[in-house]
Amino acid sequence: MEVLPLPVFVSILNSSGEALKMELERELLSLCLNRPAAEICPGSGNSRIVPADWQGVMETARAEGLASILYKCLRGGRNLLPQKYMEDLKQEYFLTRTLNKYYFRELVRCLKAMDMPVILLKGAALLPTVYDDLGERPLGDFDILIQYKDLERVKKCLGALGYKYQGGRGPYVNRITFYRPEELVLQLEAHWHIENGMFPNIEAFPVETLWQAAIPVEIEDYRGLILAPHHQILHLTIHALRHSYDRLVLLWDIHLVVDHYKERLNWEELIREASEFYLSRPLYYGLYLTKLLLNTDVPQDVLNRLRPRSLSLEERMFTRFIGRGIRRPGLQYLLYFSMNRGVRKKLKFLWWAFFPPRDILAEMGGLDDSAVGATYWFKCISRRFKSAWQFFVEGLGVRD
Repeated sequence: MEVLPLPVFVSILNSSGEALKMELERELLSLCLNRPAAEICPGSGNSRIVPADWQGVMETARAEGLASILYKCLRGGRNLLPQKYMEDLKQEYFLTRTLNKYYFRELVRCLKAMDMPVILLKGAALLPTVYDDLGERPLGDFDILIQYKDLERVKKCLGALGYKYQGGRGPYVNRITFYRPEELVLQLEAHWHIENGMFPNIEAFPVETLWQAAIPVEIEDYRGLILAPHHQILHLTIHALRHSYDRLVLLWDIHLVVDHYKERLNWEELIREASEFYLSRPLYYGLYLTKLLLNTDVPQDVLNRLRPRSLSLEERMFTRFIGRGIRRPGLQYLLYFSMNRGVRKKLKFLWWAFFPPRDILAEMGGLDDSAVGATYWFKCISRRFKSAWQFFVEGLGVRD
């Protein structure tokens, strides 16, 4: 297999590839993510890392979703960061913590109103368990896994709390979004599968497996469920790939799950299920990147067993884009295409990639089906062809 040149991934954090401009800032972030603040203070042997553009450090941290992590690493660092920027990070950290406390209170209110089995996903599951406190990770929404048979009941219960909903219609959509207009609450996405119908070999993934292995969690006075540790890793690696690894926090989530559960992680079961459900590739790339960039304690034997024995042309293109630090939306489709088994499925996926079903377009745009008319559809298709051309230009070195 071609070895991924992924150290470049860290040194090219912006999509335009201006690596030299941001080199010192990213090096500092990398150190902060892997070592205590005292180890990177002046006089510790790392004092050579003194970026001239501290604003660049801040912007990089925010763009990667790691501003609060940077603050916690540096707040005992003997003024390594200029006071002005340290104050900015401090304010952002405490604002994030305050908002998250409010958001979780509302989430618990919703969960109690539903009064049914629910599995918390992603940030909703990670903040109360593997993160140190609610201020470490900003939230964009809440994700929960429900059973499809409970969908109408969920609509009724949340409707009674003033929530409206959109999406959830069509054969390829596996989620519905609840929101409260003009109120400071996060959207609540209720899923009955962890991916939509476009995901390769989705029929091979029995969602019942997630329910059978789920473990209890307590948030305030609510007792709910979260995915078993090995299922969390499987889900988070799939999710990170779906977003083309566009923010380092997606890998940081995986890092914390591995670090938190340590010997309780069932690596054998993870490898077995990834193989059985045709998810070895998303799992491999997610764990490989996390180990490489964040020094995560992923056993090398696990990576060796997951590592693809051969690469298709599209997967080689995928590794080339990743190696160049290109993290544009749509990158995941190269690997998805490779994961589809058989010519018929590959052709079907290729058609869907450029001409998605209406319900998938509505889901991606956060719209109701009725809003996806001919004009919207044409704009989406145009963007997809434009994105494909940009990949060709950036990845293969072609110029206009």
